[in-house]
Amino acid sequence: MPRLLLFDIDGTLIDSNGAGGAAILDAAEEHFGIQRDALPPLQLAGATDPAIAMDVFQHVNRQHSPEEVTAFLDRYLAHLQRRLQAADFSGYTLPGVVTLLEALRAESSAHLGLLTGNVRRGAVIKLSRHGIYEHFIDGGFGSDHHDRNQLGPVALQRMQDATGTRFDLADVIVIGDTPKDIRCAEAFGAKCLAVATGQYSSAELGALNPWRTVESFADLNATVELLLRA
Repeated sequence: MPRLLLFDIDGTLIDSNGAGGAAILDAAEEHFGIQRDALPPLQLAGATDPAIAMDVFQHVNRQHSPEEVTAFLDRYLAHLQRRLQAADFSGYTLPGVVTLLEALRAESSAHLGLLTGNVRRGAVIKLSRHGIYEHFIDGGFGSDHHDRNQLGPVALQRMQDATGTRFDLADVIVIGDTPKDIRCAEAFGAKCLAVATGQYSSAELGALNPWRTVESFADLNATVELLLRA
């Protein structure tokens, strides 16, 4: 049976070593004319880019229209591109990710997509910088809706359209590292493979009752078996 595998990006596939959060603060300084330390710590894990932008607007007591949020995110994307292309950029692809993606692409039953809070352009920038964008067909992005729980049906429909395959929800797996990935999968009836490669431990993720929880993708054969045949 065909399997639809929808991957989160940050903390699941890559670690940009704070470049995304720093780019948000760069955008806030430029857009609002404030010092970056005027903002409290932002809750980034699992959040969509538009939701993060709205949070920034709220912290600086500014009303926001969709057009203003888009303008802010355009600034963010410019700074993200700059930071990821800098000579001292120290981000990396998480252990086991490249070999896992290559192994899955070699399986005819596997269809790889994205389910991420990044806006589409941000996803392309990040994954291209790390050399893994080519592995993914399409997906659902933060640019589709600020509420992550609305993105699953978008990703499912796009992947069905792109592949010409109708996926049973029992064969749709969201792979992510935060509680929001688990809730996102639940919201449209998919499974979630929670991976403890981000800021949450396997115990914290497992307490939310995802389909499966793993520490990492280090065991290639076990991960492929889990994703395609469990």
